[in-house]
Amino acid sequence: MAIFAEYIWIDGVKPTAGLRSKTRVIYESDVPKSTDIEDVTQIDMSWFPVWGADGSSTEQAAGDDSDIVLKPVSAVRDPFRPGHYLVMTEVFVGATNEPHDSNTRADVRAVLDAGAAKADALFGFEQEYTFVHPAGRPLGFPERGFPAAQGPYYCGVGANKIVGRPVYEQFMARCLEAGVHISGVNWEVMPGQAEVQVGPLGPLMGGDHIWLARWILERTGEDYDVGVSFEAKPAKGDWNGAGMHTNFSTAAMREEGGIAAIEEACVAIGKKVDEHLAVYGHGYQDRLTGHHETARYDQFKYGVSDRTASIRIPRHVAENGCGYLEDRRPNANADPYQIAARLLRTVCGID
Repeated sequence: MAIFAEYIWIDGVKPTAGLRSKTRVIYESDVPKSTDIEDVTQIDMSWFPVWGADGSSTEQAAGDDSDIVLKPVSAVRDPFRPGHYLVMTEVFVGATNEPHDSNTRADVRAVLDAGAAKADALFGFEQEYTFVHPAGRPLGFPERGFPAAQGPYYCGVGANKIVGRPVYEQFMARCLEAGVHISGVNWEVMPGQAEVQVGPLGPLMGGDHIWLARWILERTGEDYDVGVSFEAKPAKGDWNGAGMHTNFSTAAMREEGGIAAIEEACVAIGKKVDEHLAVYGHGYQDRLTGHHETARYDQFKYGVSDRTASIRIPRHVAENGCGYLEDRRPNANADPYQIAARLLRTVCGID
């Protein structure tokens, strides 16, 4: 008996990193004798050995010293190969066994070790994405000209409003089958654009599940010859961009009277606008224009139920006096690990 383990890692491509993966075959003789590798409900990380890859092909090493190390950190069921696994890994430098510069998950671990762990933070990521033709044109956009103006597409239904539903539905089902913690999905404001919500989860697992969801989404698109774009502004002009609004809370925010901690966090974040934007994804200037439900990138404000603000405090949070805040600035192409590390540094005073 053997299992396939799809080792997934984040490459070093700039300005926006992407996903890579390859398959490790693990035989029953290589796992502890007490383990039943046919029981897909039990995922034991000790099954998955450290592996390697060619970093010279992923912008993570030079050709004369090309080996990088892949260290498994979490796993879910593989919805494409029943009985097998998707394995999230961190990248290390082979010669030194230190985290590679592209290993932003290691930054989250460092911030947690520096004291942020006691905040008991939770993250919910609202990952928007755009279906595209293989040549890059958004699904629903004609070869020449534009579709009807946006408005009816958001949470819409009907062939004249929605394109790409087979991919959307299959992606959602595969996330559930895998065990990726999705909490909702919906169609977005621009044709061919949708969103999946992941979380709430801790900072490490939240990042893992966003990257795993992205991998499952792109892999599902292969079956339909449909591409996926995470660009911040996939269609220029009077069209919404694509973001990854980040819902964030600490234990203090979630407790009775936590609205005070939420407002304190908003004030602290407002003092570090540039530091946050630096890790909120490439092309934020094109998306954060002050139009299309965004605040301008060079202005900062927060408010209750305000979708034109940098940070929105949901109305029910204000009414309950506790809960979470929503940072609306991160792009769809942002790295969730970097977002988590930056929010924790700012709110927990770790800088």
